[in-house]
Amino acid sequence: MLKNRINLELDEIKRNNLYRSFKNFYTPNCERKFKISKNISKNFSSNDYLCLSSNEEILNAIKDALKYGSGSTGSRLTSGNINHEKLENTISEFKGTDSSLVYSSGYATNLGVISALCSKKDLILSDSLNHASIIDGCKLSNAKKIVYPHCDVEFIKKILEDEKFLKGNQFENIFIITDGVFSMDGDIAPIDELFKLCKDYNCTLIIDDAHGTGVLGKKGKGSLEHFKIKANENIIQIGTLSKANGLVGGYVTGYSELIDYLINKSRSFIYSTSLPPYVIAGATKSFELIENRNYVSKLQKNILVSNKIFSDIKNINFDNNHKTPIYPLLFGKNTMDMSNYLYNAGYQCIGIRYPTVAKGSERIRVSITSCHEKEDIINLKDKISKYIEN
Repeated sequence: MLKNRINLELDEIKRNNLYRSFKNFYTPNCERKFKISKNISKNFSSNDYLCLSSNEEILNAIKDALKYGSGSTGSRLTSGNINHEKLENTISEFKGTDSSLVYSSGYATNLGVISALCSKKDLILSDSLNHASIIDGCKLSNAKKIVYPHCDVEFIKKILEDEKFLKGNQFENIFIITDGVFSMDGDIAPIDELFKLCKDYNCTLIIDDAHGTGVLGKKGKGSLEHFKIKANENIIQIGTLSKANGLVGGYVTGYSELIDYLINKSRSFIYSTSLPPYVIAGATKSFELIENRNYVSKLQKNILVSNKIFSDIKNINFDNNHKTPIYPLLFGKNTMDMSNYLYNAGYQCIGIRYPTVAKGSERIRVSITSCHEKEDIINLKDKISKYIEN
């Protein structure tokens, strides 16, 4: 029975042109370094915004940490607490917070933090374009949930000013949860306005800064630095080690009592084997490089260059004041044809379809990195323009 159902659903997915499959962009002989591999200059789907996944200093830190073994051998509360606290202290210093906690992934962080903090007596206000991990974290919690229109601060304010609604429900806590940078559109949440609402109405703001850390702010410290907001007890920051940091893992950072609580209550932290110590060592080095080298400024310069280049693409609505390396180029029903066209030309530009994005907003999600050359971006633009003209 189960196999029959699986086959029926797979057939339906294929009929609707929503079937997902792998494409291997890397050949067995392909070097991962940007400067060596011709293929990498055509990779516009990576979240490795600062190219740190192949950074020699990070790789050396990883090699040095292999003395601890290939795995952590247990959860943090058993045998898996090795060099992890050093990374957590580094994150806290980087983000300007009291304390931090590392999880196995960004997804696990959102699930574990939201489900642990938000109870049935609480209210969650969640952006309509939040990442799937936030959506699932909200589902796991027993809190009442309201999904607000994308970045609609006035909608949130009306709810917070609705005394009849709030008194009728007698919520103990209200959470506003948002991505810092939205992963499919590359736009930035109005963190300054959301933070003001949290102060005025005594709410807690949870920011998933997965695509903001290493991208926004002069030092790459993320959304708060971008908006010149200091970390405080009204804000909980969630992040990942798998984007600009170039590794794998997730973390939450905030005040010390928050982290103590999560160590004792967050199920995806308590019952997961901790990250291998070599990953922890690499991540620790990555924060040092983000803060003290010019990788962030190189990325931000490439974003300015890309804004000018992509503005020449016909029939694409484009914001010339774009601030992030994520460019959504909407092609609707032609998205997968465009993606395959670019793939056959050697480019990695993955098509994004429903249910990741809404029907009718299918797109090529182009990601710029600090290692792309101006010529790489121009060549991609020319390929896209040629497809449109034909």
